[in-house]
Amino acid sequence: MENLKESFEKEGYVIVNVLTQAEIDHFRGIMDELLSPKIKAADTQLRSSSFQHLGDEIASFGQEARQYYFHLLTKAGTEPIHHAFYNPVILKIVEEIIGPNLIINNASILAANAGTSYSLGWHRDIIQIPQDEIEDWMFSKERFHNSVQINLPLVDENSLWIVPRSHNRPNTPEENEVFQGSKHYAPLGAEMPGGVPVHLKAGQAVIYNNNLIHRGYTKTMEVPRRTLHMGYHSAAYPPTWHFYLLNASLLTPEYLETLNPTMRRMMNEYLECKQQYPNMSDTWKYDYNFPE
Repeated sequence: MENLKESFEKEGYVIVNVLTQAEIDHFRGIMDELLSPKIKAADTQLRSSSFQHLGDEIASFGQEARQYYFHLLTKAGTEPIHHAFYNPVILKIVEEIIGPNLIINNASILAANAGTSYSLGWHRDIIQIPQDEIEDWMFSKERFHNSVQINLPLVDENSLWIVPRSHNRPNTPEENEVFQGSKHYAPLGAEMPGGVPVHLKAGQAVIYNNNLIHRGYTKTMEVPRRTLHMGYHSAAYPPTWHFYLLNASLLTPEYLETLNPTMRRMMNEYLECKQQYPNMSDTWKYDYNFPE
């Protein structure tokens, strides 16, 4: 029987049970307090896509009929939910998959009110890389991809769609046809051969390779979306371009003092890694990925 690491490496993702019902209720209560769900959208125009709204404030949630993506570790006032991102079950599983001494590089929430339509084009998480610098070897089995991304919903959902086993190979001709010449995003509404929804129960986590072809899509959300979203890499290996997602300039000494000791330590480890690897553009160089 395959272990988690073998299954992850073959399929590009694994689904694991993480939270108890008491923990689901606990985190759901905190998230609803943060998001002020009583706010109703004054703007009722439906928006079909939602990218990373880095400038959004938590207090603006619900003012537009779309999904919101909030990065938490640089936002004061989100401390009550930070412990979700060093959940021991999650950390143990991730270490089993990619290695020890984890560095957190993303701690976010994905949220939307019921009735929201959500569609994000098929992509791999390579938006940081200029299209003319994206090479097929980045998706080879020989390259160790030192990063995982995680969705941990607090309600049942299937907003994540994936193409299993696409993480360690280049696009097929059929997939390139869907991308229509782009190496970043396929057009909204394009259907991808082999694309399937990931059905998650509340408290289940999908842990996936960022290079997996995937999209976000829900025709109409029947219940509010409340999903914890996180990313890590192992300090035993150089990081990938996903490591640079956090705005390190906001992690000031004054802000770090407001964090609890565990999260402060994790953020200091992030900053130490940033000093060791200051240039994101190095991470997609061949020699960086194949130093031998």
